[in-house]
Amino acid sequence: MKDKYCQRADKKKKPKRSESIWAQEVFSNGQQSLQSIMGSSPIPAFIIGKDHLVIYWNKALEELSGIKAEEVVGTGQQWRAFYKTQRPCMADLLVDGFRKEVSRWYAGKYIKSKLIDGAYEATDFFPELGKRGRWLRFTAAVIRNSKGSVVGAIETLEDITQAKRAEEALLKAHEELETKVKERTHELAKANKALKETTDHLSLILESLPIVSYTCSANGNSKITFVSNSIKEITGYTPHQFTENTSFWQEHIHPDDRERILFELKSATSKKTYQVEYRFQSSDGSYRWFSDYRRLMKPSNRSRSYMVGAWQDITEERRIRQEGRLRVQQMIQSHKLKALGEVVAGVAHEINNPVSFIANNIPLLEEMWGAVEPILASSGASNMDWSDKGLSYVEVSTNMKEIIEEFKIASQRIKRVIAGLKEFARADEIAEKKPVQIEEVINGVLIIVGAQVRKTVSRIDRYIDSNLPPIQGHFQKIEQVIANLLINAHQSIPADRKGRIIITARNIERLKAVLIEIEDNGTGMQQELLDHIFEPFFTTRRDKEGTGLGLSISYGLIKEHHGIISVLSRPGLGSRFSIYLPAGAQKQIDIRPAILCLDSDAGYLNEIKMSLVGVIDWCCSSNDTTEDVIMYLEEHPEVDFFISEIKLPAINGWDLLKRIRERFPLLPVILYSADSLALKQKITTQPEFLIKKPFNMSQLRNIIRDVGRQRL
Repeated sequence: MKDKYCQRADKKKKPKRSESIWAQEVFSNGQQSLQSIMGSSPIPAFIIGKDHLVIYWNKALEELSGIKAEEVVGTGQQWRAFYKTQRPCMADLLVDGFRKEVSRWYAGKYIKSKLIDGAYEATDFFPELGKRGRWLRFTAAVIRNSKGSVVGAIETLEDITQAKRAEEALLKAHEELETKVKERTHELAKANKALKETTDHLSLILESLPIVSYTCSANGNSKITFVSNSIKEITGYTPHQFTENTSFWQEHIHPDDRERILFELKSATSKKTYQVEYRFQSSDGSYRWFSDYRRLMKPSNRSRSYMVGAWQDITEERRIRQEGRLRVQQMIQSHKLKALGEVVAGVAHEINNPVSFIANNIPLLEEMWGAVEPILASSGASNMDWSDKGLSYVEVSTNMKEIIEEFKIASQRIKRVIAGLKEFARADEIAEKKPVQIEEVINGVLIIVGAQVRKTVSRIDRYIDSNLPPIQGHFQKIEQVIANLLINAHQSIPADRKGRIIITARNIERLKAVLIEIEDNGTGMQQELLDHIFEPFFTTRRDKEGTGLGLSISYGLIKEHHGIISVLSRPGLGSRFSIYLPAGAQKQIDIRPAILCLDSDAGYLNEIKMSLVGVIDWCCSSNDTTEDVIMYLEEHPEVDFFISEIKLPAINGWDLLKRIRERFPLLPVILYSADSLALKQKITTQPEFLIKKPFNMSQLRNIIRDVGRQRL
């Protein structure tokens, strides 16, 4: 028995013969191109007229259904390719005009479809197909005559079972997805140009797919001649920008990838296919990973060859693969640390026994010396044997007391180191977070890595506020982050430089956070390195057995504590890593890099604020002091650039610069003034830039871009 929808279709009037003739004519006009495209396409497809009779049935559909074209062309039995009993296909529903509720039934199931740029698409799982069931995707679009009337429809069927099942397993997903993308890219790249020349409706189907199709010349310049509109969704650029400017595509490839891609592209024109991955800059300045697949086309009826290709955004796929590799490395690192912890705990235990013996006997030695010293003083202080041995009673008495005291200090220090090693080696088995005192963490880290750090560092200055609020977290994980940062700091200091590391910890009340800063005077880093510093496996010490995991793992551990880690670095001056950890019940910290700008001219301040992003404007009065500015910078550690007029009502810009250099040596400073004499002060401390006011705002933007911002 036919279902209700089929009964409704039966009741409709038979279409006029002229409409079928129109469908035949539309098909005939593009028959040669359609047969070339659809006949060789691996995607099953058929075309019906307004009368629901099959006009075209491609070879892929013959192979899928086992039904030859001659069996169904001219009939209304297209349902045989999909169902065991007669049911309307999506193309039938479109021909009848039921577009608002275009749907598909199978075994009593109702499947809702979606409209994408005029083409209807539906996807569902069919458990009865095959041994394990199959996932199918149906796509259909109407065909119109020159007057805009519907004269037929085209429908495709795609088996997407492999792609769906690939999502269930991450490792399998990568292999299957990569194969699927290559296959789809090859198919769509080959069909795109021909579809566009044949009919706008067929190209709409192609535009709806999650890739960017394009064509380009096969000669040396590889001029792009067509780009599908989906490029705007991925990059923010319009197709016109690619086709108008010959070098637009090349200029937006990442500088590190550009030379490689252009070199490989020269040899691609002699190959049939070409596939490569690279980073491409979007309109917002960020880079997206592209998979670029091209196929050389040599049409028999054309004198020139061209290339059809497809770009696919694989940024998320690469991130998943990268995270997978990171998890493996973290697991290996975890096993190594666990094994190291067991060794450290055993060594600490072995050291503890003789140290305990020494520590327990020091009081006895001290007591014995206390008893012997008066005897020597009363009876043997003037004995001639002292001079014969080259000694004096006073010297022996003094040295003995100092030696005993040093024994006591050394044994206590060894005990602290052993306790620190045991604590570091102990696995953090308690999953639940508990209150952690940051001062205790810092002191514990210095006991463990202090000796190693002091190999290149002559000074380790600590400025830790008293009564810091505790943070909720894991002691060992925070300890690991600080240890990593301290070791990185000492490794960045050249052997010929007098190294200094400054450790500060203070409460930022307005952020409800505890701030830990580790600052060094090492070699610093270029801005391009800062953009990748927290990425897994990125390291500048590959030749010295650097793994590139320390900062990546530290980033993950701080994120686990709902915190933020940032870095401000200046080549030749040093680096400062900042850790923001929420205090109390606070869960998230909202903070962005900022530029502090001082001037007494509110209008000029507003002009700067309108030209730069993240400006904090301070209109100075006679009540403001230098210490007010320093205190503000203390409370706003997100400020990574300082701009100021030299002549302020109560503040001298040069004096302010000196105080900033003392407290924030890495903070870039720009001073400006309309007074030429104010710019020519001959003092030792100089800002990064001196600018004559008024100045071009683009000049200011270029300076900030070249110096670089804090990576927050």
